[in-house]
Formats: sequence, structure tokens, C-alpha cells
Amino acid sequence: MSGHHLHNTGLKHGRNWTLLPDDEAVVDWSVQPDQGLVQGPLDLEFLQGRRVLLTLEPGQVALLVCDASVQAVYLDGGHMLDVGHGRGQVPSRGNMVFLTIGRGLKISWNATAPLAMNGNGPGLIGHCTLAIDGPGRFYDTFLAGNDQWDEAFIMRLVRQATLSALERVLAETGTDSTRLQVRLANLDPSDLDDELVPLGLSCRTTSLYTAAPPVEAIPSEVTGQFSVPGHN
Repeated sequence: MSGHHLHNTGLKHGRNWTLLPDDEAVVDWSVQPDQGLVQGPLDLEFLQGRRVLLTLEPGQVALLVCDASVQAVYLDGGHMLDVGHGRGQVPSRGNMVFLTIGRGLKISWNATAPLAMNGNGPGLIGHCTLAIDGPGRFYDTFLAGNDQWDEAFIMRLVRQATLSALERVLAETGTDSTRLQVRLANLDPSDLDDELVPLGLSCRTTSLYTAAPPVEAIPSEVTGQFSVPGHN
């Protein structure tokens, strides 16, 4: 994961675990993935000295956050966590943050509230579907340092980041409606990668259009002058 040092906890992808514990000190622990995009943080201090069998559903990841940085990412499946202060243990001074990354993040703009590029030029309508491909980078960008993690607030931040990415990608196209329409028709989701990947996101689908079709000048058959359809 870019920008993070991952401590060696001895933990692997959950589906590699085959031996389940029978120790009385073991705590079974799971989080419902349908309870929101982000859940937590859950303080690990109350689990000091305990062994935890953490079970994550498909499309769900857990981030171990300690000293304001992501120390490890746990994928779906089962993980045995030995919580304490010793070498190789999951530090009890840390906390767990859960992300549901299996569903896409859809951002849309309609004619009532079109996407305004740099505040000028034709408004855009349509949608982009994003995915969380870098959970650690997503945490650093949208969660770290914020006091509220409700989904509506996080999606507002993601929406603004997507707008900024689109503005930079389309900057060379200018504000001419016809050129912009052609560029949008050829816009590939991967065109946004350079802007979104550092934020922990990737674009899976795009479908964007100018809110008003470009007006084309047509030569007049009578005078040879140019006229605009629909106008006298």
C-alpha cells in the first residue's frame, strides 16, 4: 500500500485460515456489511489480552489504525488477532475501521443540478461509478482527521474529488460544446486513474453528456448565410 509501512503481524488473507481456536479466551467478532460504507472506529483497548476471531464478509475489509496511520488491512475471511502490547501482537492502543468496498459508489448529475466545469461552459449530466481499490489511501484521504464518518458526508467528499478529477482531465478540451461532447463520448474510465488512484479510488464506468446538445450552424439554402436551427 502506497505511503504506509505494513507491520508484520503474521496475518494473511482470511481464506487461508483453516484452524479455528477452542480457547475460552477467544472472542468471536464480526460486523454486518450492510450497516454502511464505513463503520468504526472500534477501540481495541477493551480486548487487551484477548484472542479475537475476526470474521469479515465478502466485500468487507478491516483497517488496523494505530498512531494515526493504517498499519494493516484485513481482507474477507477469518483472522485470529492476538491483542496486546508484545511483539507480533495487534496493538491494543489501536482501533479497527471497517469498509464495505464490494459495492460501487455511484455519483450522478442531472439537468436540475448539472456538473459545472470550473464554473463556466456547458453543464454536464450523467454518472460515474467508482470503486475503493486502495483502502489505506481512501482512509488517509476521506476519513483521517474528519470528525464525522456518516456515509452522506463521505460521499460529498468523494463527489467533490470526482469533480476535481474530471476538471483536470477535461481541462485541455476547453468549453466548446461540440469538442466537449466528442471528448465525453470517448472518455474511458481509466482516463481518471491518475487523479483517483492516489485517493484510493478507481473509476469503473462513466456516462457523461453536455446538458444541452451543441448547436450546429447550418448554411441557408436561400442566402448562403449561416442560420441557427430553432431561431428566427
